[in-house]
Amino acid sequence: MKVISVEDVSKKFVLSHSRPTNLADAARNVFSRAPREDFWALKNINFEVEQGEAIGIIGPNGAGKSTMLKLLTKIMKPNSGRLRTRGRISALIEVGAGFHPEMTGRENIYLNGAILGMTRREIDGKFDGIVAFAELERFIDTPVKRYSSGMYARLGFAVAAHVDPEILIVDEVLSVGDAGFQNRCSERIREIKRLGASVVFVSHNFSAVCSVCSRVIGLWCGVTFADCGPSEAIAKYRELLAYDVKPSVKTGDGMEGEWQSDMTIVKVESVSSAGNWRAYTDDSWTLRIHYSALKTVSRPEIALRIITSEGIVIAQPCTIDYGQARDVCGSGVVEFRVDRLPLVPGRYGVEVFVWDTNGLTAYDHGRHAYDLVVLDDISQATEIDLPKPGIRFGLVKLPGEWIFEAPDIQGGSCATP
Repeated sequence: MKVISVEDVSKKFVLSHSRPTNLADAARNVFSRAPREDFWALKNINFEVEQGEAIGIIGPNGAGKSTMLKLLTKIMKPNSGRLRTRGRISALIEVGAGFHPEMTGRENIYLNGAILGMTRREIDGKFDGIVAFAELERFIDTPVKRYSSGMYARLGFAVAAHVDPEILIVDEVLSVGDAGFQNRCSERIREIKRLGASVVFVSHNFSAVCSVCSRVIGLWCGVTFADCGPSEAIAKYRELLAYDVKPSVKTGDGMEGEWQSDMTIVKVESVSSAGNWRAYTDDSWTLRIHYSALKTVSRPEIALRIITSEGIVIAQPCTIDYGQARDVCGSGVVEFRVDRLPLVPGRYGVEVFVWDTNGLTAYDHGRHAYDLVVLDDISQATEIDLPKPGIRFGLVKLPGEWIFEAPDIQGGSCATP
């Protein structure tokens, strides 16, 4: 059953290019033809969301993501097109939205809950759970004007997540919370999804998007450039960022023009016993890169980069550093093999590049980005969720061993010196 239907939706804002300096200028601008410009924040957007489906919306700042959410929550109306929703909507699209700064956290829970459609009896029954989730027991009777942005976000999400919504809409406001709170939020979103609710999740945190969403819609300059799986959508987004190319409004899902270079990457494959773009810690892993060279290219530098969701580079092996560069021509394959992958369980980004032998000219750069899920053991092979936070720490698993120099305890007791 479809709970959200967006059909050819467009939203326009009128920008004024005349800035009044006093009240008289402002009054004159009302009756004059001051320079104005039509700005289309969204143009011909189409998508549907099924019951129980979680979709992500990604894109740069100003792409139209927040405008789309405000249309879904009926805060705004589209200029054209049709938008329909089915079921109770709970939304967190702005820090402090629906809160009164002079009221306490306790009073704002009741105020915000009522705005979201909860009865007083419902709020009474869920009050303790909301406060515990937000971890604000000590400050619940303090006016929220004294709260930090993180405390605002915790309280706002706690209320929104306990409404038992049929559609949950969450914006990037969760980024103001700490890592522990973000993990709790992600787990709560997955729980809401398991209960049959639909989720619309906007975030710049690709790891969070991949862990929550099975489908991603990409927005760029107000149009759709992707509506597909998370890995493919994120790869397209990074491609647009690398070359600042505007997607075609006509097709909505491609880029204008074709990449031309002496050497290009045709396809990248992840090969392991865990399956497509998955691997096990301490197991073998191979990255297979298919390339095509229009002419003989002298000793190109082919490299891969493994990064965390926060953008930290863990490793960047390349053919030249490993002493394995060679001349290439035509179509071929080059592989990077790891006998024992040392990454701890989690989600990582994998990017592939090709430069000239001096590293000065990019033949193919920034167009190929993928998400690699590293699992702990074979029991997780079909699991979507990652291991619970706290099971593993750090980035890599060191190839060492623990050695006790003290003798083994005999008889189950130990002598006191």
